[in-house]
Parts: sequence; C-alpha cells; structure tokens
Amino acid sequence: MAISDVYTFKSGSVAVASTSATAVLSVISTAALRGWLVGIELNIGVTAAAAGNSILFQLCRPGNTVNGSSGFGGNPEDFSAPASVLQGYTTWTTAPTVGTVLWEKELPQTTGTAWSYYPPTGYEFQVPAIANNAANAGLHMIVTASVATSTPVLVDLICSE
Repeated sequence: MAISDVYTFKSGSVAVASTSATAVLSVISTAALRGWLVGIELNIGVTAAAAGNSILFQLCRPGNTVNGSSGFGGNPEDFSAPASVLQGYTTWTTAPTVGTVLWEKELPQTTGTAWSYYPPTGYEFQVPAIANNAANAGLHMIVTASVATSTPVLVDLICSE
C-alpha cells in the first residue's frame, strides 16, 4: 500500500530555440503542505541540431520570486486520488531564474535522447510549503541549449504528497 499519492506534472512539448536559460516546468505547493519530487523524466524531440551540441537540464530553487500563471494539477497515479495540492506551471507572469541548482543533467541535443532519474528513497527533493508568488517557492526545471536550433523538450516531474 502506498504511503502517499503520486502525481506526474508534464511540461508538454516546449520548443527551446535559444542559448538562454529557459524555464520549462515548475511545481509549486501552498503554504499548508510540502511535497516531494520523486522522479524526473527528460525527452528531446525531433531536432535539426548538429551532432556535438547539448542541452543542460537544471532542477533548481528559484533565483527570484516566481509568479506562475494558469496552474494545473498533476496526473494522479491512482485514479481515485484526490486533486493534487501541488500545482504545475508552464506559463509565468514572472518566470523562474536559476537559483540553487539541486540536480542537473546534460544530454546530447539529438532526436530521441531521453533520461530518467529517480532519487533513492529518503533523498527526494522537497517542494517547500511556500505558495506561488513568494520568495523560494517551488522547484523548477530550466533548460539551456548549446546552440540556437529549435529543439522540442519534454519534462515530467513526478511528485508525492
């Protein structure tokens, strides 16, 4: 029997077309509950980027006060689970910037590249009990490409409440 409810927050396909750090997905809680990030899944779609280029994925705490807009609940692993308290964001009034990097992975900027990471039990990343539009709120996946060739990236953040 599971000891918590598990939800997957999906970025959908996000076209990264510059070498600037680009926010792709945020997961933010409320002031009432902290969550736990228990898995990360990364995918790179069809790209024309030349061999030898890469995309850096960084899971971080924000370097600014983030204001996510149009929050959405995660997809529950158990269809009878209650609505998630954590909220995902793929749009922001004020997008997150890279703050404290908690985890990062550099992948080749080539079609079909994928990577999954599930931290060992007890070493999950905490989604703090800090609401949207407050300092230090949430966990954020930010990507940086080494070349400005439009590349679709897909990120799943799997969280436990």
